[in-house]
Amino acid sequence: MHGRPRSAATGKLRAVLAVIRLDFDPTVNWLGLTVRLETLAIAAAVFLAITLAGIGAGRMQARLDRLGPTDDAERQPRLRRDDLILIAFGAVPGAVLGGRLGYGLIHLDYYQAHPASLADPGQGSLALTTGLLLGLLGALGVARLLAAPIGRWLHVASVPLLVGLGLSKLAMMLGGAGQGQYSDSSWATSYVRPGPWESFNPGLSALPSQALEGGLVLMAALLILVVPVLARFRLRRWRRIVRPGWAARRDWVALRGWRRFATALCLWAIARILAAFTWRDARVLGPFGADQLILLAIVGTCVAGLVLARIDRRLGAARAARRARRLEAARASDDTAAEAAGARPGAGARPGA
Repeated sequence: MHGRPRSAATGKLRAVLAVIRLDFDPTVNWLGLTVRLETLAIAAAVFLAITLAGIGAGRMQARLDRLGPTDDAERQPRLRRDDLILIAFGAVPGAVLGGRLGYGLIHLDYYQAHPASLADPGQGSLALTTGLLLGLLGALGVARLLAAPIGRWLHVASVPLLVGLGLSKLAMMLGGAGQGQYSDSSWATSYVRPGPWESFNPGLSALPSQALEGGLVLMAALLILVVPVLARFRLRRWRRIVRPGWAARRDWVALRGWRRFATALCLWAIARILAAFTWRDARVLGPFGADQLILLAIVGTCVAGLVLARIDRRLGAARAARRARRLEAARASDDTAAEAAGARPGAGARPGA
């Protein structure tokens, strides 16, 4: 009679013991102020991302200066590090507005019944996906007003943006925000202390969706940096010895200019889609939530943009080749006509001279 209940209780006890229990205070006292660890960590992640973007801008401009004057360099202005702060601040209004609108879209049922609550900053939170999109539009608008080279800035900001987003997601664990579905799996987490925590029922074991998304986004940043380097690795045969070597540096079209940012944005959206399957959000269409549908649209737009850019590049190369062949044929025809005129007796002499 008691054998089966005891076995179930034992299994439940093992599941509870397998959960990762987080026991720390989410706040810290500094200069008489109580500050959340999550806030400090997110601020550090944003500062690191801006610093990496500034370093990348300086390195790219130095590399362009070493290459010497070119037509492209003369057409586009220089990368100025002081523009970076203005561009970053230009993203803030759009990020806040887009984040709030996206949060209202995710929780549409509630805000349809309470529309005034959408303008209340103390109620609810911000959605990252729509906030990032409108923030990006605001940053591009400021860059255009500054006459900055937008394509180069997008190239520079691609990896720092992924680093900032990934570390910010990991920082959410310090505030208990972003916990996923309730689970008794071995990698689920629970918060022991009373808080204050940002997730509902933080003491119950749940999947750490924020940590999963942060890890996937950082892996995407690592892929952009490492894959082009690993693709150059070669094994060369020298007589009877096989030795490692490096091929010539390859110019990847998808990792240059604005296309690099589109690739990074696509990888970020894919990582967030995968992590969103562990969220507590309601499903809107099949297994997908409202945020996932927006992310799927982002992936489709980025892929379409990269494909069209590749097609345009090939068509441009084909047009340039045809133009070169026509010029060569015209030059050859002119040379032939000149040779024929020179070989004609009395060529160039006036009649009757």
